[in-house]
Formats: sequence, C-alpha cells, structure tokens
Amino acid sequence: MKRPRGSKSNWTGLSNRRFPGSFGWWSNKPTRKPAKVDVNQLTSGITPIIKWMPPPGRTRSGSTLFGKETGMSRIVRIALGQEPNGWPENAPPEGIRKHHHRQMEPLIAQAGEEKADIICFCENALGHGIEPTLENRNAYEDVLDGPDMKWAAGQAAKHGLYLIMPTVGHHQGKFQNVSVVLDRKGNTVGIYEKVHLTKGERDSGKIGGDSWPVFDLDFGRIGIMICHDMHFPESARCLALNGAEIIFWPTHYAGLWGDDYIMALLRATAVHNGVFLASISLGPEPGQPWVSNRALSRSGLIGPRGEWRFSAGFQPGLAIGSIDLDEPLDRPWFSGSMEDDYREMYLADRRPDTYGRLMER
Repeated sequence: MKRPRGSKSNWTGLSNRRFPGSFGWWSNKPTRKPAKVDVNQLTSGITPIIKWMPPPGRTRSGSTLFGKETGMSRIVRIALGQEPNGWPENAPPEGIRKHHHRQMEPLIAQAGEEKADIICFCENALGHGIEPTLENRNAYEDVLDGPDMKWAAGQAAKHGLYLIMPTVGHHQGKFQNVSVVLDRKGNTVGIYEKVHLTKGERDSGKIGGDSWPVFDLDFGRIGIMICHDMHFPESARCLALNGAEIIFWPTHYAGLWGDDYIMALLRATAVHNGVFLASISLGPEPGQPWVSNRALSRSGLIGPRGEWRFSAGFQPGLAIGSIDLDEPLDRPWFSGSMEDDYREMYLADRRPDTYGRLMER
C-alpha cells in the first residue's frame, strides 16, 4: 500500500495490523472487575471496593480469543426490542396498552427462543400514546402492582429471561417515568426512577428520582438511564462508579438535533466509562420509511471501545447478540502499559477533590 500523501510517519498500511481500541483487539490478560463506589463519596479520597460475584449455580468458564487464553468469561446474550411507533387512534388508555402488549409479545418470545438472558424495550414502552396531562393521570397504573407489570412479569417467567420494562405511572405516591427490572421468574429486582426530567414532563406533574441504583443479576451488574439522562455525563459516570458493566438507555429520542450529535454522544459515553451501552428506541410505523425526526431507531449495543456490536437497523424488530463481560479491556494508554486494565486505571485517575463545582447549581 502507498503511504498517504503528506504523511511523515513510517506508515506501512492497515491490512495486517490490529490497533488498540479497534474492534476485535485484545491482549491476553484477564480483566479485573470494576469497583463499586458510593456516589455520595465523590469528594472522598478513599472508597470501598465491592465486586460483582456470581450467585450460587452460576459459574464462569475459560475462553479464548484469537487462539489466546483470556482467563474467565461471562457470556451474556442481550436482546433489545424495537417496537414500531404508533398506536390506535382514538383508542382508550386500556386499548393503547393492549396494543403495546401485542407488539412486544412476539419480540419477547423470539428473545426467549434465541436464549437471551435479558431484553429491554424503549422508554414508556407500556404507555406511549397515552397523553400524560395532569387531567389524564388517572389513566396510568401503579408501576409495580398494576395489570401492565403483572403481564410483563408473566412474560419474563414464561420465557425465562430478565425483562427491563420502562413505563410511566404511579409509584409510592408519585407520578414518575421509570424502568422496572424483572427477573427470570417474574419477580421485581428493582426500579429506576428517571432523574433528569424534561420541561414537558415536569409540566405534566412527574417527579424525578434522586439516585443511580445498579442491579446485580446472575450474569453481572447493570444500570439504567432514561432518555434525557443521556445529555448529562454525570448520569453514566455515577452508574459506572457504582459498578455497572452494562448501561441500558431506553429512549424516545427522535434525532431532532442531528444524527452526528447523538451517535457521537452514545459512543463517547461508552468509551468514557468503559461500559457496554444498550440504546433502545422505536422503529417507524408499519409500512412507513424511517424518518429521523420520528424515531432514533437502530436499537443496538455499543462496546466499551465505542464500536457498534449489533443493531436492529431502521425497521421494527429484535436486535440480539452475545458479549463477554470478562472481555479484557486492555490498551496501551498515556503512561500506562498495555497490560493495565483501561477502565480500572482510567477511573482511578479521577480527581474528585477538584469536582466541587459539579455539586453546585
């Protein structure tokens, strides 16, 4: 190959080289697990180290990449349901919810058939189309005990997978935008309450959450952000400091600020925090072409190097793929060696003692 015009380096071509940070490049050193850090101790110099451990009955096994032993592995199969946008016109709230059930059921069934460990849907998957006005709040259910979540719990148990079900409704006396995590038997693992609300949400009476919980599942630790949370880098960073290895981002984002903007933001979030980032949106309405100001679409998974691992594309359907949470994240960087774990060393270089301004309005 010819050297690019203007290049002054001893460039030799890319065909037979693997660069750190590119898709498919690893060293043969097993990764270390991230520490869980209490976000309330952001200004403290020392934080406790609590690592995810497999529960009884779940074990790790050795694996190889490019013929090299990588140590232990945690293979996780992730499914992301891209429901079509739209709902029956003039339908009552109950009719809209039943419509979404019918749209999601075949996607959950497909995920179960393809041995997914977990599936997630878009923001307010159970209720988009129901106007969230102050006058219409009685149309919403209790997010944990209502018929919708009981239906979702039955789906999780039927197909033996974890289910993240985003919805809007009533929770402990508050009207909220939440995501509920259900286990393989349909039991509630926990709930994330959207922290960063838009003006429209506040005007409709919604109350924001005030914490960044993580959830220990039988394969690893996950966290959740919802839509507007993505615009604040502290959201993903708090989840990463709390040990999240996969961050799920259910959204109704419609790309009004441009594709370049949101795609750069998604990739940067994964890289800055050394996490897998799952984006879950809507597909276009049945029979309609994709239009950027209607739905982001492309529900998919981004790796910790910023590379897309898999995607549902621009039409309704299921994005599904497998990842290894013990995949080494080693790179030669700054003054470290290529044997250093990037995420662990990168987060260790933080200076929370200088971040006081972040705690102010």
